[in-house]
Amino acid sequence: MTEIDRQVRGVIYRTLLEQGQAPSMAALASLVDITESQVTASLRALAAAHAIVLRPGNDELWMAHPFSAIHTDFAVRSGGRTWFANCVWDGLSILALAGDGTLDTHSPATGEPIRFEVRDRIVSGEGLVHFLVPAARFWDDIGFT
Repeated sequence: MTEIDRQVRGVIYRTLLEQGQAPSMAALASLVDITESQVTASLRALAAAHAIVLRPGNDELWMAHPFSAIHTDFAVRSGGRTWFANCVWDGLSILALAGDGTLDTHSPATGEPIRFEVRDRIVSGEGLVHFLVPAARFWDDIGFT
């Protein structure tokens, strides 16, 4: 990973944490003081290293675990901010970073709403978290996982 890659990755995470959304290509270029083509090259390198995930078929950010750059069924709220996670595990990871808050989702079996709450690092809520794919196989199809 190059110094530019580290800077691009840092801006991505900082922007996601502080603003709840991914920086645009133009914002990344400006904040790191590089060209958009250098941003694209860096994003591709970071994706190849599994540091981020790009949307299939283009160079737009999809995931920077635990954050999702797109709206998902896993809404995380803390301190007046909202983020989207890729799964329950990622949602709870965002709350580990952000502090007390909630993770709202729904049962894939019934559609019933599910809320997990984190207060003082303790998770409460009704629901079962099931990992369909073993961790060793997550990157076989990270979008499905």
